[in-house]
Amino acid sequence: MKAESKLFRLILVSPWSLLIFLVIPLLVIMSITLQLRLPLLRSTTPLLVNNVCFAFFVACRLLRYLAGIKKPIRYGAAWCRPRQNVTLSSPVAEVRELLGKAGYSFAGDGSYGEQRDLGYLGTTVLYAGLFILLSVGSWDNLRQFSGVLLDGIGPATSLNKIESYLRVNKGPFAASPVSLPRMQIISQFLPDSTYPKGATDVALIAEGGKTEKITLIPGKPVSYGAFDISMAKLVFQPEIVIKDSDTRIILSDELVTLDPLVQKRGAYGFYGLFQGPILGGGVYYQPEKNMLMVVISKGDEKVVSDLAFQVDQQVVKGDYILSCAKMGQWSEIHVIRKRNKTLLVIGGAIAVIGLLLRIAIRPRRVWLEEATAGCTIWSSDREAMNELKVKG
Repeated sequence: MKAESKLFRLILVSPWSLLIFLVIPLLVIMSITLQLRLPLLRSTTPLLVNNVCFAFFVACRLLRYLAGIKKPIRYGAAWCRPRQNVTLSSPVAEVRELLGKAGYSFAGDGSYGEQRDLGYLGTTVLYAGLFILLSVGSWDNLRQFSGVLLDGIGPATSLNKIESYLRVNKGPFAASPVSLPRMQIISQFLPDSTYPKGATDVALIAEGGKTEKITLIPGKPVSYGAFDISMAKLVFQPEIVIKDSDTRIILSDELVTLDPLVQKRGAYGFYGLFQGPILGGGVYYQPEKNMLMVVISKGDEKVVSDLAFQVDQQVVKGDYILSCAKMGQWSEIHVIRKRNKTLLVIGGAIAVIGLLLRIAIRPRRVWLEEATAGCTIWSSDREAMNELKVKG
């Protein structure tokens, strides 16, 4: 029974057992911040399973605390008995009577008592908030749908077809994207004072032909039914061809993806890397003037060359002939099923309130034991202990 009691309290009482559910989230944070590709975290499944199990654990604790709200003895004698004690000359019965007048309730044998406190309610509220947060978050993850596509000016793209996306992340009970419209990009705006990260004008064409024209701005998603449609950034994809200047053998023919730089390098606002079997390097781009700066790396050797797209057919630099065969200009569009953010905020707020209440109000509990000289007391209630010392 003793072993079962310890296991019971480990699962339903001890805060330490909950730390196991922080391992995977911490690994996810580390993998993102340190850019580590951990085998266990190559999919979202481990995090989802972790959160579902966490929600189940919290639900069990919530039920346990709800069941004890009206009971006179809620914590129990087996939990957190203080190490320090004091021995009084008064007998156990007299001490118990004094504590009873102060609002203490005692267990059947009279050796353990506690006073009802709002801290217990705080713990209950904490678990209620955590359960809302975890259950709603897990349900959102089970039904999540998020897709990323690169699209440019041209024919409309069907957002309701999976094959339209470069990457798709779906939960086991993912909401179907059949309600999504077709999207046609009308125009793209380069970064400027009005749109510091660029923008994209699109037409959303519903199944019945109804068209809605909107401007997508990074960081400002547009709501469409159960989904949010947003623009993440502008992306350029030049095809850089590098040949040997003597033999005219192609050393590299790469479609390089250029993403916005956090901070411009001179006039260049976009940058991307390429790595071929023979040569590697990087490409900078200034879209306002269609200027490319290509950095070729081969061992310790580096060659830097400027190239004006649609002006320079090819440029000879050192041992290399450089050219840009074509350039794609894309908007990176994200389509994400909406999450229940309101419930998540409410759950988080409830959990914080419960935690603060639990921290502010500590349990008031006493353990009594007969001693040769009177009564030995262990207590977490310093105020009651001081009064008993005066009277005893």
